[in-house]
Amino acid sequence: MDTEPLTKSPIFNRFVRYHSPYIGSILLAMVFALVGAVCDLGVFQLILHDAVNALEAVSGNSFDEPVSVRYFQHEGSEGMFAFDGFEIVLADAGDALKYFLWLLGGVLILVFIKGFFVYGNDYVMARVGHKLAFRLRNVLYQRIVSAPLGLLREERTGDLMTRTTEDVRVWQTFVAAMASIIRAVVLVLFFLFVMLIRSFKLTFLVLFFLPLLAYLIASIGRRIRGASTDIQQQSANIYSQLKETFSGIKIIKSFTSENAESERFRSINWSQYCSAMRRARFAALLPPTIEWLSTLGIATVFGLCCWQVISGQLSIGWFFSYVGMVSYMFKPIKTIGNVNSALQQCLASTERIFYLLDFGAEAEQQQNDPATDSIELKNIHGAVTFQNVSFSYTQGSGNRHAAAKPTINNVSFEAKQGEVVALVGPSGSGKTTLLNLLLRFYEVGSGKILIDDAPISEVKLGSLRQSIALVPQDTFLFDGTILENIRYGCPEANDDAIIAAAKKANAHEFITKLSKGYATPVGEAGMKLSGGEQQRLSIARAILKDAPILVLDEATSSLDTQSEALIQASLANLMAGRTSFIIAHRLSTVIRADKILVIKDGEILETGTHETLLAKGGLYQKLCKMQLN
Repeated sequence: MDTEPLTKSPIFNRFVRYHSPYIGSILLAMVFALVGAVCDLGVFQLILHDAVNALEAVSGNSFDEPVSVRYFQHEGSEGMFAFDGFEIVLADAGDALKYFLWLLGGVLILVFIKGFFVYGNDYVMARVGHKLAFRLRNVLYQRIVSAPLGLLREERTGDLMTRTTEDVRVWQTFVAAMASIIRAVVLVLFFLFVMLIRSFKLTFLVLFFLPLLAYLIASIGRRIRGASTDIQQQSANIYSQLKETFSGIKIIKSFTSENAESERFRSINWSQYCSAMRRARFAALLPPTIEWLSTLGIATVFGLCCWQVISGQLSIGWFFSYVGMVSYMFKPIKTIGNVNSALQQCLASTERIFYLLDFGAEAEQQQNDPATDSIELKNIHGAVTFQNVSFSYTQGSGNRHAAAKPTINNVSFEAKQGEVVALVGPSGSGKTTLLNLLLRFYEVGSGKILIDDAPISEVKLGSLRQSIALVPQDTFLFDGTILENIRYGCPEANDDAIIAAAKKANAHEFITKLSKGYATPVGEAGMKLSGGEQQRLSIARAILKDAPILVLDEATSSLDTQSEALIQASLANLMAGRTSFIIAHRLSTVIRADKILVIKDGEILETGTHETLLAKGGLYQKLCKMQLN
């Protein structure tokens, strides 16, 4: 278990530094807390000191002679810092009653002022918490969408979701709770200062108990932090299980695996329950321990003060006000101890958040020299050249272990401007990986890829990807309307351009038959549309982008034969004048390609047109025969 002191922890130091933009608000909250502490002291002075001493003076007095009482009197430590206060003469019982009513009025005013500043303290810190959560979620989301695919593919989606939502919520909750922490700390320090002035010896005795309390709080807090880390990890496991369940519910049901999945979920849930109970055990142990030590300290001070009152060294009012301050001071110490549990939970979440914040952007992680990543692609022709390109996913994802065999091995070919290049081969041969390298979703291990003689490793990522339109194999639509999904390819496009793109993709007809037309919501991941309809919207999105290079990764795989036949003509018009790359298992879709690359195990085995490859009698011919049979 980690026993490193909290203040020396790099996570804690970074946690503290992350609040620096809000230092002004935190200082304002501390000022509010100080005013509240002064009001508390004023209440103790009026009720437990001045009122008690006045009651002692007038109790049983017939007022044959006027009675002199003092308010805001301060009896300093060993005669130092003494203040006689202000004298008031009470001529009769009516004056005495008025005096006590004035004291009561003063108390009510002080409590009202304190309430106003406590409200300000809570509001300011709640605002800081919400600002911090807003900032964190924005930065975390930016880190996720900017991270290299090789890094993201090693992370579980549920874990990333938990870090962005639950862990940020824990941090936000703690910052909001810092309002009470600030009030507690300020009140303890302020009261200790006043108590030292009143009696150095007695206050030193009180201070003797504080290190014991601090040790207990820190010791139990470390255990709470360890349990909190386990809980957050188990929460990530639950998120991942739920995501898998929602995504694979058809598979679960078709294989009648409901009971097995329920048992797996129950096991994860039980692990989180055990961690939560371990944290609850430690958290529940802290309050009674602090309570016992606090009571021991109060009892000790109480006994010594009683002896001094009996011996005539102290007034009864001084006795009540000092013991009252000691008792009241230990209450916020309990708050600090209880909040320490929240701090440890927050630090556990903070460590998980910082892990995600440390994700580098693609340009940062994929370039050894960021200064070279500066070329803008403008008015390009679209010629693409692969020169001795090799790549392995273990190298591309940052895995320390070397790949047994490269996914792409020494691939070289050229696609001239306006050519249609088809990539065919068995599943897993590296076709999609080649085009992922073209888009720089992954960085090549060795070799070069050039667009119009410009190495793409030196091209700005935004400029590169704006020059390429992609229709992926796994169609994805966002939870919005049809119009919004097509416009995603070109945010500034008007409605007429969107409709024209839909017509070219053979999507306009089915869209207009929907009740809301282009304003129809597609649902999460496009689930309200059929696979073929989703694919046609994806193609329309690429058409609208109007990029000089086109990548079709199984672009017609979700279309039935009739829809595919209708869309092939649109694709032919789309590819005219553009350099196009087509990946297809249906060889009928690549027959008219200018160049066909036959790929197996990451290497190009054959290159040529449909006719020349058939005449060679190699792998391409075998693939054609397999589909015909």
